Amino acid sequence: MFCDISCYKPDLDACMARVRAFFACAPNAPDALIITFPSVLTLRGPVLNQYDFETDIRSYLDDYLAYQAQLMEVRRGMEDDWIPSVVPYMGIGEFSAFVAGQIEFGDDTSWCKPVLQEKHELDALRLDPENKWFVRLNYVTGYMVQHIAPYRIPFGRGYYSPLDLAWALRGEAIYMDFYEDPDWVHKLLDFTTRATIWFARAQANEICAPQFAHELSTWYCSPNRVAVGEDISSLCSPTHYSEFGAPYTQRVFDSFGIGEVHCHSAGPHILPEFLKLKRMRQIQIVADPNTARPVEILANLMDKHPERFGRSSDFAVMAVDVTADEAVDYYDLCRRARVVFSVVTDEAEEAKDAVHMFRSRQSA
Repeated sequence: MFCDISCYKPDLDACMARVRAFFACAPNAPDALIITFPSVLTLRGPVLNQYDFETDIRSYLDDYLAYQAQLMEVRRGMEDDWIPSVVPYMGIGEFSAFVAGQIEFGDDTSWCKPVLQEKHELDALRLDPENKWFVRLNYVTGYMVQHIAPYRIPFGRGYYSPLDLAWALRGEAIYMDFYEDPDWVHKLLDFTTRATIWFARAQANEICAPQFAHELSTWYCSPNRVAVGEDISSLCSPTHYSEFGAPYTQRVFDSFGIGEVHCHSAGPHILPEFLKLKRMRQIQIVADPNTARPVEILANLMDKHPERFGRSSDFAVMAVDVTADEAVDYYDLCRRARVVFSVVTDEAEEAKDAVHMFRSRQSA
């Protein structure tokens, strides 16, 4: 199914050296990085609702690993700055079911219905190590790590931020709760912060299990680093995020050491709040339809808040979704910050062309 990571990435050592120098702000570091994702939108993975996750989860995991191996084969020989990895996927339901709720599966995603219909139900929530999905998700991660470790392929994953987890448990009612009962929201967020840390540490134990350790085990995940998604922030005001989001995400980052945020181009108004977080390693802005392009958002932010950007380790790396042309046209953003340009293409040849264009601009 898999082969050694060097089969997919013949320039592995050189790539690792570039990326390490970039994040360490070494004197010989490249100004920017490019990562490509060919075929992720055209090569379809397993259909989730065709599997019985209650009795035969291994069938799904085996098929999903085969799909991940296909994606790696498409990327074989790509001379970008991405270290091949395996990431889990069972839809968004998994991001809250480890606390409570039953996952419902569709073709290509999943979800959990909110469990906190009434506020008093919060008192009954527990961080239960016997929770079915807590146990199952730890098994899933351990199973995948076991199957990719012999090939030196790292495992990567992220988690809901405390605010996103609170939304998953409470549902749309949380937006009214901000106004009507902020004290209760803070109580909920205290719980979801503890839940996020608890689950992420359990997952890190599986990802970094000593029996499966190799030199790339902690490339994307480690006991000292955590990545969270801040999707719900797009629907919040900066004032609400600074009260109900930032303090709790900061607690997660402080607990681990360093953190990363995944957010969307639908929420450019919240990005200045992310830039205020401490221990921030990277902010990833992914593209949404009918919004400004992530590179445009980043350029505007740099103009409005120049004090929040720089090329030292005191400032977060900015990762942005781009087209191949945008990676070249907006290359000079890396003069003001460390930037990772992320290009999604339909075909591998398009990705290779994007890398060639980028390298030509980089060496100009």
